[in-house]
Amino acid sequence: MKKKFGFVSLLTVMILSFVAAGCGSTTTPAASTAATTTSSAAASDTPKDNGPTTEINLMYPGVPQKDVAAVEAEANKYLKDKLNLSIKINAVDFGQWTNKLNLMIASSENADIIFTAAWQQYSINVAKGAFIDLGPYIDGKLGADLKKELDPAFFAGSKIDGKNYGIPTNKELSAQRGLLVRKDLAAKYNIDLSAIKTWADWTPVFKTIKENEPNVTPWYISNSQNNGILAQLDWDYLGDETVPGVIRKIGTDTKVVNAVETPEYLAAAKLMREWNKAGYINKDAATSTVFPHDQAKTGKVFAWADGLKPGKDAEEESYTGQKLGQVEMTKPTISTNDTSGAMLAISKTSKNPEKAFQIIALLHSDPYFNNLINFGIEGKHYVKVAGKDGIIDAGPNAADYNPGANWELGNQFLNYLRSNEDPKKWEKFKAFNAAGTKSPALGFTFNSEPVKTEIAAVNNIAKQYDPSLTSGSVDPDVKIPEYLAKLKAAGIDKIITEKQAQLDKFLAANK
Repeated sequence: MKKKFGFVSLLTVMILSFVAAGCGSTTTPAASTAATTTSSAAASDTPKDNGPTTEINLMYPGVPQKDVAAVEAEANKYLKDKLNLSIKINAVDFGQWTNKLNLMIASSENADIIFTAAWQQYSINVAKGAFIDLGPYIDGKLGADLKKELDPAFFAGSKIDGKNYGIPTNKELSAQRGLLVRKDLAAKYNIDLSAIKTWADWTPVFKTIKENEPNVTPWYISNSQNNGILAQLDWDYLGDETVPGVIRKIGTDTKVVNAVETPEYLAAAKLMREWNKAGYINKDAATSTVFPHDQAKTGKVFAWADGLKPGKDAEEESYTGQKLGQVEMTKPTISTNDTSGAMLAISKTSKNPEKAFQIIALLHSDPYFNNLINFGIEGKHYVKVAGKDGIIDAGPNAADYNPGANWELGNQFLNYLRSNEDPKKWEKFKAFNAAGTKSPALGFTFNSEPVKTEIAAVNNIAKQYDPSLTSGSVDPDVKIPEYLAKLKAAGIDKIITEKQAQLDKFLAANK
């Protein structure tokens, strides 16, 4: 997520006005309407191609599914009739995702639709020329449905130098961090989750689990997700979480700082170290590539960190097979990063970018296609609950196709709801968005081009230190000074100076 000098004044006013309204323009149909409609404006408005069927590759980070071929076959029957297209679904394990994508970009490997996000080197990959400008499609006939469904803040906040290189998932706009926990163990040991207000409050909780459940990890951390306390702090990274230099999301301070130099960072790192030494964190936290909710399926995890929203615990219950509760550790906030927290881009190497965009448009506008990709085949991977439109339960072969990637793929407001989920989930999403505190830099996206060499050098150093500090595997009093010295030698101060200059110019132009 990169942008040279921010958005023009009018666009910023649009962002703030729509966010303040709680995403009022976002279409949030009732589950029954969304789930039972099978028509698609994006498909029906597009003339059929009379030539050979064109295959479009969809690549996203997630767990490869056993029955993906069967879902592809079902999807391709539908796509053949509507658009004369077919789809190839490629889920790449989170632990391998970044390396796989970097290699693809470096080698100019042929690809079509690729997941991207502010926390997944979006602006850096745009600077490399990895993705195409989607503006012509958004503003054309194919983009009509997207504009109806997506709040303008999503489009505005995900622009780089005034151009959209990704289509955001239609989901929550506010962001909140916290922990998901097993309800059964909390109840077993009379743990009052509502009493947890600070990170230190978790210490006696983890101690209880450690002492009484020797086969359960109190807090599971994965290097593939970087989900210790350091990842939960309320920083606005100003467009790309892989580029250093932050401001605080809450308040009015717009001074860009090096997060590693802050008191919050040191305090969090020390607490993580304390927990790691006490055995509250898995020993392989600095190197594990197992996604936390996948490890939770084994029944050997009590808690893990994640982005939270209304009903996140119920969503994850369907994936892990365990009753869960969620404990919010931050307030809902809205920054530019949050508008681009999950997007679908089109690779510059795509031989059929317009057709790839048709698939993206279909994921946003066609309930049948969206739910097929996200939930699989009716009667096999899920069954509809009698008398409750749009509500589903697990099917006989649910374990063979349950990607849990709804937040990555299209329009969540079209998704079926599991029977354990709140039927008013989407209405609560609107309230959640309305409650979000806006970052003072909302609408600004940093242009990393002037300091791309320094960013590459700093990120190489970060790879050496972040996993161990995040997991509490090393002494922060020793490693943080060492880390800071190397960051400064690599040019982090130049990056922060450039960020500050661009942000100041943006703020001056958009008072």
